[in-house]
Amino acid sequence: MKQIVIGFLLFIGSVGKLFSHHTGSSDSPNATARFVDPFTGKREKPTNYLVMTQDYYQSTRENSHLFTTTAFAELNFFDGRFALNASVPWNYYQQRGREDAARIGKTYLGFKYQPFFDLDKPYFFVIEGSVGFPSGPDTDRFTGGNYYTGTGFIKLGYLYEKWSFVTKIGGLNPLSRPQPSNLQDNDGIPFYLRKPSATPPEPEYEFKKTTLISAYVTYYLMPEISLFTGILYRNPYNGVDYSKEHDKANPSYFTEASGGFSWNFSEKYNMSLAYRYPLQRDREYRLYQSAWTFAFSMEWGSD
Repeated sequence: MKQIVIGFLLFIGSVGKLFSHHTGSSDSPNATARFVDPFTGKREKPTNYLVMTQDYYQSTRENSHLFTTTAFAELNFFDGRFALNASVPWNYYQQRGREDAARIGKTYLGFKYQPFFDLDKPYFFVIEGSVGFPSGPDTDRFTGGNYYTGTGFIKLGYLYEKWSFVTKIGGLNPLSRPQPSNLQDNDGIPFYLRKPSATPPEPEYEFKKTTLISAYVTYYLMPEISLFTGILYRNPYNGVDYSKEHDKANPSYFTEASGGFSWNFSEKYNMSLAYRYPLQRDREYRLYQSAWTFAFSMEWGSD
């Protein structure tokens, strides 16, 4: 066991030397503040980095545990004012009373843009957007909805001594209409190529714009270690796929609180761990009992 630990430490050291270019070597504390979103594990400002995020949702509405692994990559341009990014999630459902299942989630391509302010100032303003692509009709392999989704956010952040404050306002918007299903959902045949052999069933869901607002406060114990707490608001509760059933199982909004820490254990590498707690606690309609988000990220390049 001792040899394994020593080997791991040597590996981390060699990788750190391989990517040992400076990332924004500035005297400004804002240049080294990571501004990690506790709800997603992603960076708020345009950055050259890769991040692997692992979410664990305990006791979801289907009485299963959900594990979501997300790969996210971002590449910035124009000295950190603009960035392009992409993300792909993979979901594993640990289910009760039936076989476990795994699905690939919706793929997103997006951007970030800092239009104003000197980047070394202790505040930032970021515009962020992305497009989610249809997951396809095969629900045995994919999940996330067979339609296009657009996201857009405005993000404001301020760093004051050892404290940082970040607010995000935006939401999700369906970019395509529901496609009617006819007899088979998983045969891969587009509905407009099928012969109308039967009247398609009335859809149980309708597409709705979704508002997302979050805010969090971070305290830097030292330049490498920080603590954070935040709150998230989502309306409507069920997101873009909004159930037409207006009952207790489909409330109009959802709120969630979080807390955790972030650790920059080198100039390039960061990890964060957040505990997330839904504030709607009724067993009949809560999305899940609680959730954990672990993120490991690696930066590269130099400014």
